[in-house]
Amino acid sequence: MGVATSEQKGVYVGRLDLGLPVVVEPLPNTYSVSLAVWFLQGSRDERPDEVGMAHFLEHMFFKGTTHRSVQDIARLLDRIGGRVDAFTTREYVCFYARVLAEHTDWIVELFADLLLNPLFDPVELEKERMVVVEEIRGVDDDPAEFAFERFTEAFWPGHGLGRPIAGRAEQVLDFRRDQLIAFFERQNFPTNMLVTAAGAVDSETLYQQLERHFAPLAGRSGQATERHPPTVHPFAHYWHRPGLEQAQVIIGGPGLSFRDPRRNAYALLLSVLGGGMSSRLFMKVREERGLVYSIHASIVPYSDAGFWYVTAATMPNRLPELLRVVWEELERIREVPVQPEELHLVQEQSRVNLVMSWESASDRMFTRAKQFVYQEPFQSLDEKVREVMAVTVEDTYAVAQEVFRPDALSCLVLGDVPPAVIRDLPWPVAFEAREWPEG
Repeated sequence: MGVATSEQKGVYVGRLDLGLPVVVEPLPNTYSVSLAVWFLQGSRDERPDEVGMAHFLEHMFFKGTTHRSVQDIARLLDRIGGRVDAFTTREYVCFYARVLAEHTDWIVELFADLLLNPLFDPVELEKERMVVVEEIRGVDDDPAEFAFERFTEAFWPGHGLGRPIAGRAEQVLDFRRDQLIAFFERQNFPTNMLVTAAGAVDSETLYQQLERHFAPLAGRSGQATERHPPTVHPFAHYWHRPGLEQAQVIIGGPGLSFRDPRRNAYALLLSVLGGGMSSRLFMKVREERGLVYSIHASIVPYSDAGFWYVTAATMPNRLPELLRVVWEELERIREVPVQPEELHLVQEQSRVNLVMSWESASDRMFTRAKQFVYQEPFQSLDEKVREVMAVTVEDTYAVAQEVFRPDALSCLVLGDVPPAVIRDLPWPVAFEAREWPEG
């Protein structure tokens, strides 16, 4: 076995002879291993006729292999114990587990079987197709989730980052087995994959296990999808849905990417705006005016783009006041630097969260994976904390000038709102009407 390895801050990075990259962080005084296998292409990399296929493929990996039935997989997972799961994002797909150290070889072998030898049994495919359709319908039935999907879609129209990860029900119903197999074969090559592990794990032993179980990957090759950043299209949309008591509101604008060196100042700025109970929006909108039950601001970063958003829900007759107050707070945070005590508060919150997450092997494993994927250095806890605490008021002010530009803001409202209220909403442009889908 020949493995090219390097070590940085206690993190071992290896590349097996077969081309598979591996990131390992052994942690003392632990008894379990958190391990994940990643495909480094996600829903943004799908072709127009494949929207939702990465997510569908994630489901099908657990539905039988050429060596195991669905029941065999379930029995082995119960025998191993721990936790095994998967998720699909717009930039990658992840299969992860947390098991006792003594079961590491079992989970490596199981993941290799699931991901290299899927059966795509026609009967199981039809059953899982309907499971995915029900998942999509569940999103469509949830006003908050539906609003967020539509906001993203309108924000980056026609781009992979704007499309729903699970796809559309009508498209999933049309997927053919041969399409799924072709998509799988296009993704399944070693340089499009990554293995990460943290906890009670020895890097050399794990390399040997991976070389043995993932040997069929040797000789497979492929090409990563070429990615292009999306173009932002500001909008104001009103989705009418009869029968809703509240109006869902999302306001957002272009943000920073995951790779942007200003991302710490950006994250802290959004925390000041709407990250917690002492944030500006929570105090102004809920505590002072009682307009909502909850309101928060968040960021959505990707490798080459990002956006921020504020979300809340209120009664239709209070919608104008909600929009006016949020707009005023966005103007204030753009025009006037945050107070030093505000910045220090969110820095302390960030520091506490970092320290607590550092105690979790699973959190460490996910963090190291993102650092590898986005080509970030492997930082120690102290380095990361110092980086966050070094952000200044001037840093956040400079970011605010860029991300809170009034001409770049978008807004989506969903609910059963009287037309006169929509027509007179305090927004720079008129709202375009959209209809809730039937069926």
